[in-house]
Amino acid sequence: MTREDLLTRFRDYLQYERRYSIHTLEGYIRDNRQFSDFLSFQYGIEDVTSVNHHHIRSWVVSLLQKKNVSVSVRRKLSSLAHFFKWMRRSGHMTHNPILKVQLPKKPDRLPVSIPESVLKRLWNSIEVHSEKNFSELRDQAIIALLYGSGLRRSELINLKVTDIDPDRNMLRITGKGRKFRQVPISTEVVRLLKRLEELNLESREQTKEDRVILTDNGKPCYPKFVHNRVVAMLGTVTTAEKKSPHVLRHSMATHLMDHGAELNAVKAILGHSSLAATQVYTHNSISRLKEVYRQAHPTSKLKS
Repeated sequence: MTREDLLTRFRDYLQYERRYSIHTLEGYIRDNRQFSDFLSFQYGIEDVTSVNHHHIRSWVVSLLQKKNVSVSVRRKLSSLAHFFKWMRRSGHMTHNPILKVQLPKKPDRLPVSIPESVLKRLWNSIEVHSEKNFSELRDQAIIALLYGSGLRRSELINLKVTDIDPDRNMLRITGKGRKFRQVPISTEVVRLLKRLEELNLESREQTKEDRVILTDNGKPCYPKFVHNRVVAMLGTVTTAEKKSPHVLRHSMATHLMDHGAELNAVKAILGHSSLAATQVYTHNSISRLKEVYRQAHPTSKLKS
């Protein structure tokens, strides 16, 4: 069986058995194909079943020499780990070569967020007016769902009309690993989504599409489309270099923590599987507390 045949079967496993998103599984396939190309070029190896941990370590060194950051290398190794685990379980290999490979140290990196005062200006522009066209309301709905409810980009893209519960002001979100959670939305956002649905109706009748966020042509939105709309909207209120859907999610979590939200509540809203993933936002809140103390407490100004 060729390496491409194996990657095709691995892709089917990720998509149909593990229910991974297209974005995630394509990343896994891309990383594994990159490793296979390295094996072929560097060692003349075409059969991945003959790989050992020395080959993987050599690839890691080459990646780091090409200035790949450790986070990127860790992600690529994670892709390989999933592949070789599948290879062993499916009987294609008798050993897992990646078990002897140590991951590069993960750097301490705090989530990037946008100041609350900046996002308030953008949020205050989110109003339902009859004169607003479809594109304007759609873009505002994207911001409202990413920042207001902390959705992941993939969750926003897959959100369906039937996932909205206007009576309870809640969304039913399908998160990573097909895990479901309930996320609150404000009354203003419910009104916005209702108006957007009315404008979507004609396009939806033509395409039979039930997604909440559609393109100008009435088609389901896609990752790059959402990214571009977020960058454009954020560009109207900030010159920050980092603008992305995930920055809005980070900002939402950080601002919740700043206002005293319980850690477990933030975890539930974000859909994190472990508390450790949510605890990173406490660092941003601690930094803010220190700044407030420095500016407001009289003793902090005694030393020059």
